[in-house]
Amino acid sequence: MQCHHFDAARCRSCTLLEQPYPTQLADKQRHCAELLAPLAPGLRWLPPVESAEAGFRNKAKMVVTGTVEEPVLGILAENGGVDLTDCPLYPPALQEAFGPLAELVTRARLVPYASGHVAASSSTCS
Repeated sequence: MQCHHFDAARCRSCTLLEQPYPTQLADKQRHCAELLAPLAPGLRWLPPVESAEAGFRNKAKMVVTGTVEEPVLGILAENGGVDLTDCPLYPPALQEAFGPLAELVTRARLVPYASGHVAASSSTCS
């Protein structure tokens, strides 16, 4: 899979991206076989079922950084947040949800995460 965020070194979440997909599948199958061999000696493996290399995620865990007026949905980086709303792992239907979510942050005046900032709690302990 080609990813402009990975290529620009903005995101390294996909740690296996530089490995060809068939190699990833073979390595994962070999690892599973090694783990299960003591429990099921002689187990015969079927070929792995391949998924799409892009657009296969059905959920996203996004950190909200930026400001109330201009929220950024994505991941944390040393110099703030990285916008991953166009990450190629997400199908179009999921990507379309990010704009309305960012608008909700602004309309509801939700304060985005600030690296190094700890929000004060309004609860009291007795």
